[in-house]
Order: sequence, then structure tokens, then C-alpha cells
Amino acid sequence: MTEVVNLTSEDRERLLFLIDTSIKINKRFQFFLWAQGTLQSFIPHETLICATGDLGTLQLRNDVFSRATLPDDFEPLAQDPVRGFVAPLLSHWNALDRGPIAVGECEGSAGSLHPMLHRMNYRHNLCHGAREVRGARGAFFAFLGLDRPVGARERYFADLLMPHLYMATMRMLEGETSGTDCPASVLSEREVQVLGWVRDGKTNAEIGQILDISPLTVKNHVQKILRKLDVSNRAQAVAKAVSIGLLGNSQGREARSH
Repeated sequence: MTEVVNLTSEDRERLLFLIDTSIKINKRFQFFLWAQGTLQSFIPHETLICATGDLGTLQLRNDVFSRATLPDDFEPLAQDPVRGFVAPLLSHWNALDRGPIAVGECEGSAGSLHPMLHRMNYRHNLCHGAREVRGARGAFFAFLGLDRPVGARERYFADLLMPHLYMATMRMLEGETSGTDCPASVLSEREVQVLGWVRDGKTNAEIGQILDISPLTVKNHVQKILRKLDVSNRAQAVAKAVSIGLLGNSQGREARSH
């Protein structure tokens, strides 16, 4: 029997605000603020992964939104269909009739948690998704690092808010694709400097020390670079920049003098 979730007047007010603001999202920063804002009242989480594409073949684009400072290998592992952690979560969701699922230590799945989730101390996680009526395309969402075990309230809101979460994600992606023809020259001088050091294998902390900026500022530059170059990870950004001649042989080292 499904447990009844009672909504307070404050819940109803926040829910209306959350739905209303979701329809105005068409940019990545708007989605981030929305997910890290009122959505936290219903599904409190640290990191949200939005996987869109073919949920059957795992040809997916993964967008990561987090309030945490994530390790450099987090997003590549999220994207990896063989060694990553999104694919097992998606398979688990498919196997359980595609309803909201809890994955974590208190859900009897601690032994099957991906090492990255253990490393991040993500003990409580909630996953749900939406598929198109025809075909396997759709979106899968992993709410990682909830501050408490997943209960009836979190499952209920994952189900209730799924259409709005899905459409907000689609509008965000559509807003990005409308600008995919931007030339690589749209990168600022500082972004080119950061990308040069990324090519040289430097971490965000190391780049911050070299350029005398904070690691968080470096991370923000990297995220902007990925969006502007329309790629999903640092390695792809470097490869694309090199292929179009954006990075010279000494680009990273020249940045030290700035």
C-alpha cells in the first residue's frame, strides 16, 4: 500500500512556485539555481545528474549540477557506459518498472554502490526518469547525496515533479543547441589560459595557484569552456581546441606570465 504524503500549506506554496519557475528555464545557470533552490525543499540533494538520450543503448549526454567540489574524474566516470555509475543506476531503474528508486546503504544496496559514490560519501540517493511514449529516448535523473534516507515523501515528489523536471531539462538543452554555432573565438583570454593548463594535466587547484585565482573560479571557467565548445568533458575540450588551432604548443605555459 502506498504511503500517503500530507502536504502542508508551505509545501503547496513552494510547489506552485517551483512549477511556475520551471517553465521559465532556458539556460544552464537558471536550471542550476532552480535545482539548488526550491527543489531542495522537496528532494534535498548535493549533486544532480541529468542523463538524456537513448536510455536503451546508453548513448547519453550527462549534465552534472552540484553544490560540491567534485573530483576531476567524477564527470568522466558518470559518462563512461562500462566503468561508470550512471549506467548501473539506469539499469536498476529499468529493472524496477521505472518508478522512483532509492539506492544506498539503508536501501540494502550498499555493497553494489559504485566506488565513486562511496568516495563521495553519497549514502542516500534517489533515481527516477521519463521515457517517450514511443522509442527509448528520454531522461534519467540521479539525485545524489540526500541528507537523509529516501522516504515516501522524496519518492512522491520525484514522481510528481518528473514532468516538470523533464521539460525544464529539455528547454535548457534546446536553449544551448540554439547557440551551438558560436565560434571558438568566443572563449575569453582567461578561458584559453585555463584550457591550456588543463591540456597540460593540471588540476583545478594547481591551475588556481598558477593563475592566482581560486579553484572554484577555475571550475567555473572550465564549465563555461565545455558549454562554449559544446563538449562534455575536459579531454574533449582540449581535443577540439587543438583541432581548430585554438591552443598553440605553449599556450598553457604562456599563461603563467599573466
